[in-house]
Amino acid sequence: MNIQIVPIAGYEDQIRKLFWQTLTIGNPLTFDLTCSKQYEALGLNWYFTNGSRDGVVALVDEKVAGYCLVCLDGVSFRRAQRTQLLKLAGCVLFAFATGRINNKSRLFYWHRFRDSLTIMRTRKVLPANIDMHVHLNVVSGYNDGSISLRLRAHADNVCISSGSTAYFGEMNSIGKRRTLGLRRVGGKIIDQSTNRTFSWLTGQDIHRLTMVRYPEQPVAEPVLEKVLQAA
Repeated sequence: MNIQIVPIAGYEDQIRKLFWQTLTIGNPLTFDLTCSKQYEALGLNWYFTNGSRDGVVALVDEKVAGYCLVCLDGVSFRRAQRTQLLKLAGCVLFAFATGRINNKSRLFYWHRFRDSLTIMRTRKVLPANIDMHVHLNVVSGYNDGSISLRLRAHADNVCISSGSTAYFGEMNSIGKRRTLGLRRVGGKIIDQSTNRTFSWLTGQDIHRLTMVRYPEQPVAEPVLEKVLQAA
């Protein structure tokens, strides 16, 4: 299998598609989410703008099979997220007030609100010198690590080249099944909490694992730049 690691520019639509295809532990939602555009913007927009130079996708047969979104500027990220969150909240409240929100969307956002309070608490246990974070996502069917390890290598290189001490990220596990696997890839678990949204969506006990990774040395993983050919 030929895997190419390339910048995200030009692949935003494929990333959006993968975002929705894997939203529920590798599966799509089973209902139409009210204010979905605003929810997508909250999850992706900053990485497509301020963070675009550091993110990459993994291509298999010219199709996006995974992505690694990287944030080196926590201040810019949090400022942008506050703006997007206000837009999402306004959309949801308007839909609620006008009766245009379906019942499952109402429950989805209620659970997401409760999860956001938990995430705020989790951020307080992060080491003070760690601000870089990474979001990895891989198409279902590539669970052998062939893609995720390549994307992790990219994150390691960005961390090292930027002078960052470490970076953090999150994974979801069914019960504690992925805890050992997370440790195997070199991550230190600093917090575990119930993911109320995904537990509700799947009917299973889903845990959110917050991980901190300390890369030890650069990993040779070139990012291929696009080559423009003259017509």
